[in-house]
Amino acid sequence: MFPLYNLLLLLASLGALPYFAVQSLRTTKYRAGLRQRLGHVPADIVAALQGRRPLWLHAVSVGEVIAAVPLVQALRQCFPHVPILVSTVTDTGQATARDKMAADAYLYFPLDYPWVVRGVIARLRPRLFLMVETEIWPNFLRQLGQQGIPAMLVNGRISPRSFRGYRRLRPFMRQVLRSISHLSMQTKLDAERIIAIGAAPDRVHITGNIKYDLPLEALTQDEERDLRLELGLGDAPVFMAGSTHRGEEEIVVNAYVQARTRMPALRLVLAPRHLDRLDEIEALLGSRHLSVRRRSQGRPNAAETGASVLLLDTIGELAKVYAVGTVVFVGGSFAPIGGHNVLEPAAHRKAILFGPHMHNFHQIAAALLDAGGALQVQRPEALGHSVSDLLQHPERRQALGEAAYLVLRDNQGAIDRTVELIAQILSQPLQV
Repeated sequence: MFPLYNLLLLLASLGALPYFAVQSLRTTKYRAGLRQRLGHVPADIVAALQGRRPLWLHAVSVGEVIAAVPLVQALRQCFPHVPILVSTVTDTGQATARDKMAADAYLYFPLDYPWVVRGVIARLRPRLFLMVETEIWPNFLRQLGQQGIPAMLVNGRISPRSFRGYRRLRPFMRQVLRSISHLSMQTKLDAERIIAIGAAPDRVHITGNIKYDLPLEALTQDEERDLRLELGLGDAPVFMAGSTHRGEEEIVVNAYVQARTRMPALRLVLAPRHLDRLDEIEALLGSRHLSVRRRSQGRPNAAETGASVLLLDTIGELAKVYAVGTVVFVGGSFAPIGGHNVLEPAAHRKAILFGPHMHNFHQIAAALLDAGGALQVQRPEALGHSVSDLLQHPERRQALGEAAYLVLRDNQGAIDRTVELIAQILSQPLQV
């Protein structure tokens, strides 16, 4: 079935070429790393590896990169003499990896054309390839197998939507998954799903979710106060919305305006998932006559601290800035995206709200809801009421936040279990 896959891949690439050509002229987003994605391995990457065979960890974008930060730290500690190469697909993921990961080299992941991946793998000769969550590229994995290089799926998960698609392709997926020696899954359900689409049961392990092991620490009162001053928020109550997508900002703004009628001092901190939409979001806020300041403008002066809305337009700060939220909404959950990491505000013991679409974080969301550590808002028009209610009841906010923190604390340990599996693979003789 690989010839059919490659034909479809080529046709899809040709069909998408005009769109990407136009977009590459408009923004650097589609030009970043293009040579590397087409198979070029820069000389500085080769030099950084010093002829040694690396652990190659692939994390597609920001969320996966941040989740893998403690894993890279653990690998560095356990295997100090093995170089680490990190690859991403997106430019924001690449920037985050370079900022937060102590790797030896960084690369944009090659496009899944046979002639491209064959050359890149032969040039880098990784000792082990680790893919975070379910980033499955058939030709790349097949080429790893042909070159005798083991591959491991880390923190694997299969969403309901992906499961339906993969199950229709089960004969092909069985061939693809044959190239993965260990599949480390988040939950029993994820394990059952990947077996159902063709993975060999003896290769599947349940290790838990490494996102519970993120090095998230609550700020001290002094640190939170300093951060509030730096952001120009003072002592005002804050409604914070993180990782929002198109359509969700309007829902958040409506909720904010509604809640502010009962608490006039309320401020809004808005952190969109994609920063190329900032102008669009500012226009929305302007149409509602809300004053706006961007985080990238630096520390505000006395005249600027009164802005109603702070736009968090920086990369890598969201997990920390959740500390200033009085009530937190996590985006990607009203838009049918599947949610984002609700454990980041949980680390700060915040009252967490999210919408109905949490399938990418189903287990975490369910654990929070079962423990009374979050509230799920089913309808966009109900968000304002939920925010107002929590703002008026500090004891309820505190109870939600404490329960959320306990869920985070009690589910840690996946990193240790994952590293044990990696150690087993690395203990096996290398294939030259």
